[in-house]
Amino acid sequence: MTTIIVSSTIMEPVRNFVTSKIPPLGKLVNCMLCTAFWAGVFWGMLYWNPFCEAEGHWILHALFTGCFGSATSWLIYLKLYPMMQGK
Repeated sequence: MTTIIVSSTIMEPVRNFVTSKIPPLGKLVNCMLCTAFWAGVFWGMLYWNPFCEAEGHWILHALFTGCFGSATSWLIYLKLYPMMQGK
């Protein structure tokens, strides 16, 4: 999801529109880590939260799912980026 939002050509018009109209949000849709964090929060709170069994406030659960999503997406991106560049 993050790679599609940040790097794909199909989402380029949307990224350009958001960047020109709402600059702070434009930074979000052009940053792999930022987009992954919010995608992690979204999916973690909506569908699957790996931290739901732990004690704690839902805000902490959202923070942890965002960090988990960001770290996972970044590791996958680091592995796939060289292949996308033909290396």
